[in-house]
This record gives sequence, structure tokens and C-alpha cells, in this order.
Amino acid sequence: MQVKLVRSGGLAGVNMVATVDSADLPADQQEVVSTLLAGDLRGPGLGRPGGADQFSYQLEIHHGESTVRRHWEEPEVHEAVRPLLAALTRRAKPAG
Repeated sequence: MQVKLVRSGGLAGVNMVATVDSADLPADQQEVVSTLLAGDLRGPGLGRPGGADQFSYQLEIHHGESTVRRHWEEPEVHEAVRPLLAALTRRAKPAG
């Protein structure tokens, strides 16, 4: 499976993009990707709603002929998803 992250927002407003094969991720993050194929994971929504400097995350999971898209604003990110987003963000490069 291919996993693509687009992180937008933040103070600089620069879109960051990373694409990885899920096989290159640690086992716990592979499980999160599999869970996200079946359904969305949302956090409690705690935090400053609508903050201009917050990040927005768009995750695309390409599995065979299908693509699943998940989107979160910073306060909505489930704790189980955070390590995956952090790992992908470390690999991300500016879009463009």
C-alpha cells in the first residue's frame, strides 16, 4: 500500500508532502494504516478550534484499485494516528 501525507497550515503555511510504502513503516504504524482503511479515527477534538497556526492533515491510502482519504484538523487527530503522522512528517518535503 502507498501512503501519502499532505500537511498544510502552520505559521509558514507551507504544504509538506510525503509518500511511502506501508511496508517501510514500523508494524504498529502499519496497523494504524490498516485500521484507517476500514474507518476513520478521530481524537477528542480538544484544543484551540480554528487556530490559524494549526496543522491540517490529508492522508491518502492507495490499496489496489482503491484510494481511501482521511482528513484531520490538529485537534481531531486521534492519539493512535499521531505517531504515523509524525513519521510521515519527518519524511516530508515542501510541495511543488
